[in-house]
Amino acid sequence: MYAKVENGSIAKYPFSHTDFRYSHPKISFPKQPLEREDIRSEYGVVVVKPIPKPSQAGYTVVEGSPVIVNDEWQQSWELIEMSYEAKRKEEYGPVENQIEFITENGLEAWQSKVAEIKSKYPKS
Repeated sequence: MYAKVENGSIAKYPFSHTDFRYSHPKISFPKQPLEREDIRSEYGVVVVKPIPKPSQAGYTVVEGSPVIVNDEWQQSWELIEMSYEAKRKEEYGPVENQIEFITENGLEAWQSKVAEIKSKYPKS
């Protein structure tokens, strides 16, 4: 993964080989120019180290802009808390699972589970 850096800030991310060639249409480059450190350095392109995507129940994960950590650009992630509606939907599960639960346990058991989920994630 690459990013275009201007004045110490990310100007474009992700930045691909196609983006690079499009940015410099009148210059002839070797194949895969961004794999060469000398070319990246000359044109303000940096390697962005991938960081594992976190996961946490009740949160949506969104990729942020790369950040510098120990003189190295790294991918960043943001955890954004889900709304109570989204948390409920996630816990209810897909419709197929809901129907299976009702079929196997009965409607009253499902209604009880729904009440439990609603009390766990009340309206804000």
